[in-house]
Amino acid sequence: MNLIEMLKNEVSGNLISSLSQKAGVTEDQVKTGFSAGIPAVLAGILKNGAGGGLLDKILPGAGTTATASPEDLLNGHEDTLLEKGKSMLGSLFGNDTNSVTGAVASATGLSDGKSAGLLAMIVPMVTGLISKLMTAKGWSVSDLLGKIFESKNDIAAALPAGLSSSLGIGNIDLPKVTVPPIPKVTPPKVSMPPVNVPDRNTGGGFIKWLLPLIVIVVALWWMLGKKGCNQTEVTSTVDSVSASIDTVGGKMSGVVDATMGTVEGKLNEAGDFVKNLGEKITKRLPDGKEISVAENSVENRLIGFIEDKNKPVDKTTWFTFDRLYFEPGKSTLKPESQEQLNNIAAILVAYPVVTLKLGGYTDSTGNAEVNKKISTERANTAKNELVKLGVDQKRLEAEGYGPEHPVASNATPEGRAQNRRIDIRVTEK
Repeated sequence: MNLIEMLKNEVSGNLISSLSQKAGVTEDQVKTGFSAGIPAVLAGILKNGAGGGLLDKILPGAGTTATASPEDLLNGHEDTLLEKGKSMLGSLFGNDTNSVTGAVASATGLSDGKSAGLLAMIVPMVTGLISKLMTAKGWSVSDLLGKIFESKNDIAAALPAGLSSSLGIGNIDLPKVTVPPIPKVTPPKVSMPPVNVPDRNTGGGFIKWLLPLIVIVVALWWMLGKKGCNQTEVTSTVDSVSASIDTVGGKMSGVVDATMGTVEGKLNEAGDFVKNLGEKITKRLPDGKEISVAENSVENRLIGFIEDKNKPVDKTTWFTFDRLYFEPGKSTLKPESQEQLNNIAAILVAYPVVTLKLGGYTDSTGNAEVNKKISTERANTAKNELVKLGVDQKRLEAEGYGPEHPVASNATPEGRAQNRRIDIRVTEK
């Protein structure tokens, strides 16, 4: 579960009902306001919250029991809540405040004035939910910033249309840490005292093999001493690398994707593998429709393959869905899968001669026969969703392969999560 979903789950029905009455809007408009406001607040923190004391201002008592709950804020006077929210909006978005308000107005169908009032009330609610989550998870402010940065792609995708580029969060990076080079160590000069080698007939043979032995011992002593001196300097670098790479059987578990080469990613709290897909870009399809995708997403790579006349259709080129998730042990798609299915359907509509095969896969845990069955059901679920979105079912076929053809090691949670997947192969273009 990503950070946005975690915060949405904290929005109770009572909170929505109370805010609806106080803001004078419908409950559905409040829900839409939260759906837009939560990623907007996270984007504002991502853009402006790393310095200047902003987080101390908008998240007082964060991570402790001292923070006020969203319910407490609603129980206060309406004007006080509005003033607090307007101040937070200015701190979070600065000159982009009008753009944010306008985007929320478009999403909710409210007037600009009504939308501004609703957003001003929602922002303190969201910061209260963030503080509540930090307390429950034991996060520090640094932990929160790290979690927000990890969810950067999810935040950009969840923002109302046009707001991602307006806020420019795709170009934000965490500060880079430069590791100083390990200083070179000049080996000490070892002076060997002169040795008078007696005649071989008086025991000189013993001395002749003893001298090389002494030299070897001294050399070993020096090398071991050098290793000891440098150990402290390199440990942090080695640890940081080994934390993201788990080598199993010669493969890098946790960062390997069958069709993308080396891809970084990590498990979320739901146990799904979330890949780092790069910056968000807009792709214009041949029929004029525009879709928002990431640079390394399956959509972008699929389009490239379809349009490349030098890449023929074959039976070995598969593309792995990178944002398609199922409920554990079921063939039920999670809501966050819908965006990618919409994009794939749009691509197939724009390229009407393209046909696809969908392959379902599981990890190696459990019964192989059951795994084969559920992988088939999942492949057919994805196929049926594409049909619902307007793709002719004659252009699609689906098959389940169970634990066959793993793309990562089944010895780690990261590897198993990557092996639970849906792949697609172009069968005609």
